[in-house]
Amino acid sequence: MTQPAGWYDDPQDPSQLRYWDGVVWSTHVSPKISPTVEQSTIGMPYGVIPAGERPHSAGSQGAQGPATLQDGYPTPQQGQTGGQWPAYGQGPGQLGQPGQQGPGWQTPKATTPDGVVLSGWWKRVLARFLDGIIAAIVSLPLTYAPLAHAITLFGDFFQKIFADAQAGITTTAQPPAELNSLLLQVSVVQLVVYIVYEVAFLTWRGATPGKMVVGISVRLRDKAGPLPFVDAVKRTAVKEAGTAFGLVPVVGALGSLFTLLDGLWPLWDDKKQAIHDKAASTNVVVGPQPRRGAGAPHV
Repeated sequence: MTQPAGWYDDPQDPSQLRYWDGVVWSTHVSPKISPTVEQSTIGMPYGVIPAGERPHSAGSQGAQGPATLQDGYPTPQQGQTGGQWPAYGQGPGQLGQPGQQGPGWQTPKATTPDGVVLSGWWKRVLARFLDGIIAAIVSLPLTYAPLAHAITLFGDFFQKIFADAQAGITTTAQPPAELNSLLLQVSVVQLVVYIVYEVAFLTWRGATPGKMVVGISVRLRDKAGPLPFVDAVKRTAVKEAGTAFGLVPVVGALGSLFTLLDGLWPLWDDKKQAIHDKAASTNVVVGPQPRRGAGAPHV
């Protein structure tokens, strides 16, 4: 929804008003006036101010006669709108600068202390999904043998159940004990590969390939640039702690609960940080991080 046409605070000069025609800003401006007692409009009809005190926009009178009044200020005549330095749809209260919003009708976007806009939750979820696929493919050479063996055991197990059912026998078949150890081996290898994958990319580029695809990156909350190694390890370790505990039979449910809670935490956190972000004092932001040596200090 666009803001109705009218006079609003000038986004570039707070000491004056500028006319918004409902689509773009015009070139018509007017100084703000604080009326004295004699100039007060109290008791007058809405939209009228004393004749001698009406501010006029440059060029608001011409062949078409004097401009009409709206909210006590002259409305520019049709065809007299000017440049459109904000983009289409950027009306009063929208400055078009990262992390800054004007007064009124729009909710300010959450930012880092230096004004970089924070990522939305869905972009984080999509990036995590993409990274999981990529890491699984990268780990495939290490997990292929145990995974293939596990699939063979699964096939034999189900064939036994099917054969017993066809013969009318109540099956007593149990999954092979070896199957659990094979699946645990695959899970541990994939977890280690993912940790190495994430730490390497966060310290090198400030973003994993999944985050690059959706246009977000990770940085320290108070400083731009790729993460220092220690902070990347701390962030990733806390992030994957739930997955690691999920592999342990007794505490597996608690690990899964932590992973779920950690993933949902940015939805209600005022800094849009997950638990692992808070542990490492990081934020996920919109846009890439500058490379080391290109304006981003690194310690």
